[in-house]
Amino acid sequence: MRIGKFLYFGDFVVIPIAVLLLAAAAYVAGGLAAVPEFGLSLLFGAGLWTLVEYLVHRYAYHHAPILTPLHDAHHQAPLAFVGVPSFLSSGLILAVCYLPLRGATPVFAGGFASGMMLGYAAYMFVHHATHHFNIQPGDWLYEARLRHMTHHYREGVNYGVSTGFWDRVFGTLAARRERAADA
Repeated sequence: MRIGKFLYFGDFVVIPIAVLLLAAAAYVAGGLAAVPEFGLSLLFGAGLWTLVEYLVHRYAYHHAPILTPLHDAHHQAPLAFVGVPSFLSSGLILAVCYLPLRGATPVFAGGFASGMMLGYAAYMFVHHATHHFNIQPGDWLYEARLRHMTHHYREGVNYGVSTGFWDRVFGTLAARRERAADA
């Protein structure tokens, strides 16, 4: 669905606040001794996010009846602000990644959810940049842009936005087609 700039960019405000609140809750639960567990679970969450991103993009965005039309709208108008409002995306991550774990292991739950949310924010940034920034060869985002633009113009390839790792693992990585040299 088309959303306004406020909702489109809202996660960039909501996520840092949520991460700070989760870090504070972890500190209250475990003091400075919680830092290593929080940090490791944050890294685990951020790493796992890349797999979740790939799977959601490949299967939910391209095959789920509810999400496919939304994603198709993005493919039809890649510069439009199409997406899910931030309160839904961040809220879903908290509901799935934090709430089920917080009773048993609040420090891990906070770090894990923080990592998933930061991974999601990185995905959103890279995705937005591939469409809206003037990225040139040599820029650190250039390969991500090439990979994502190939996804827009070729079916069934390059589902990873923030990384191509899972596309390599699952055999869906496709290089961009080179243009024929002018004679």
